[in-house]
Amino acid sequence: MKIYEKIFDRLDELHMSQMELSRRTGIATSTISDWRKKKINPQADKIVSICRALDMSLVDLLCDEETVEPAAQIDCLTNENYMIELFRQSDAESKRRIISYIELLEVCKQINNACQSRKRQRNVSIIQDIDGNNIVVINDIRFKGKRSINWREVRAYLKEYVGDFYMVASTGDVIYIGADLPNEYSGSKYTHSLKGTNAKAKANATQGIPEMIEIALGKYYRENKESKHWRNARYGWYRYNSRFALPVYKDDEIERYNIFHASLIVRYSEDNRMYLYDIIDIKKETSNSLEP
Repeated sequence: MKIYEKIFDRLDELHMSQMELSRRTGIATSTISDWRKKKINPQADKIVSICRALDMSLVDLLCDEETVEPAAQIDCLTNENYMIELFRQSDAESKRRIISYIELLEVCKQINNACQSRKRQRNVSIIQDIDGNNIVVINDIRFKGKRSINWREVRAYLKEYVGDFYMVASTGDVIYIGADLPNEYSGSKYTHSLKGTNAKAKANATQGIPEMIEIALGKYYRENKESKHWRNARYGWYRYNSRFALPVYKDDEIERYNIFHASLIVRYSEDNRMYLYDIIDIKKETSNSLEP
């Protein structure tokens, strides 16, 4: 099966439109249509974004076990001389494609390593309260700050998310993390107005951003009326509600978890993607807490 055929089969399987694939990858819908009409495969530099959008591995998309002879598979995996000879016998275009795919494999390896590293660093889970409402439980206090939060450290941590995207479970919206989030999140007027518990809450909420997006509810839209955002929020703003919990320590032991409400601010950019812009209105729910 050709690569483009696998892509359209996967679209059918996910009930995803070509327009949605375009929105998730940044690839023009006309280009996606051409793959099927002209029976051509995507360019190599598009493969990674397609795999991420369709939740496929690079192997699933590029390799077709049914069309490869078992003996050839063994040779390819165990005999590097066979691979070298195969490369030498290939024409210039095939060599270019082979090199491109090898480069993509290295990129994917780096992406996977980064994701695994970040996942190990985050101790986060989603639970439900007695009313069945979701709460993102953040089990570590990464940013402590006895007097004030070091927002430079927060900004540096947020940069690890740039380029990622997450889905809101209740709406199916895909929220991207853009390069502007670290500065806005750590340097906005709202952020610098926070003190004490709320400042620490916003700083440490960064650890639960993927899950806070996932459980978000109450989607609300408003038009963009600010000229400075005519590009990055060309199609307006969205607000979602989310909740998270942070541990409270006593004698180095977790005594309870404080629950916070927060609003996720999302901009709808001219590139037809939605980007997390900031998290505001962080308030402790005084009537609720969690036992460890």
